[in-house]
Amino acid sequence: MIVVSAAVKGGVGKTTTSVYLAALAAEADRQSVTLVDCDAQASAAEWVEEATDDLLRKIDVVEAPTERLLVKALDRMTAADIAIVDTPPAHEQLLAKAVARASVVVIPTRVGGVETPRATAMLDLMPDGVPVGLVICSARTYTRDYHEAIDGWEDEDVPVWGTIPERVAIAAGPDGWLADAGIDAYREVWRRVQRSVRAT
Repeated sequence: MIVVSAAVKGGVGKTTTSVYLAALAAEADRQSVTLVDCDAQASAAEWVEEATDDLLRKIDVVEAPTERLLVKALDRMTAADIAIVDTPPAHEQLLAKAVARASVVVIPTRVGGVETPRATAMLDLMPDGVPVGLVICSARTYTRDYHEAIDGWEDEDVPVWGTIPERVAIAAGPDGWLADAGIDAYREVWRRVQRSVRAT
């Protein structure tokens, strides 16, 4: 299973989403889990490699900041493996290559401003037949903007697989453990990912 965390812009929660989904995949302890970090900044790789969290220690990390390295990494995966791919912003060719190999795509987004059009642009890049769902990151669920965004996606029949509350600890990165609130919020996203793959 190849799970791609994808967005056309940075700062929406792609890396945080990738790391938490990899941790939840590793939690089952039945399959090999590899986090493929396609971003030249290697934030996801650094987070996992420097972690003291037991779940993150179970994850293999491959840095693949070029199309060739991405294809090479994914070609090494077996049918029993799980790969979580953290894509870089503003690199459409690499993003297209990752999405073309995806079993499922998760699109992290935020609420307000230019976020909805950019999430829509990412949805427009999706190949037919690939399951896809949105994850609302750093959400202030009590705001009108949040509820209007959820209603808008619902009206357009775009599945929202989860809402991740705005908490500093969730996106703490290499300096912190995985937050319980993050694990709980992303657990539903991971269930939706698994269900969507089984349904195809």
